[in-house]
Amino acid sequence: MEKVIVYKARTNTLPVNLGMDVSADTFTSEVRVDRDHTSTLLMEWTVTFDTDGTDGKLILSVDDIVTGQILPSSGWMDLKRVTGSEPVQVFDPIEVEFRGSVTA
Repeated sequence: MEKVIVYKARTNTLPVNLGMDVSADTFTSEVRVDRDHTSTLLMEWTVTFDTDGTDGKLILSVDDIVTGQILPSSGWMDLKRVTGSEPVQVFDPIEVEFRGSVTA
């Protein structure tokens, strides 16, 4: 993934395919101002399984009420997987570009 585009004031969804059974795992995803996990939180994705997680397919979603509050034009997101009791980083932080909407 090169860059994720999130449209402000719109509900956004992002499909993710990990290609392995993750049905027993828990996922969280945050977008922050910088790559540092202590930087200002801009938004959190809601992470659900596309089906049951055995195929590794996830759906990340965020509501328009949340995206309508975002002021910066960019940020950095992560995807954290907790398997067993161990947190595992799924990928290096990915740049997020926040774009305005044409229609209200």
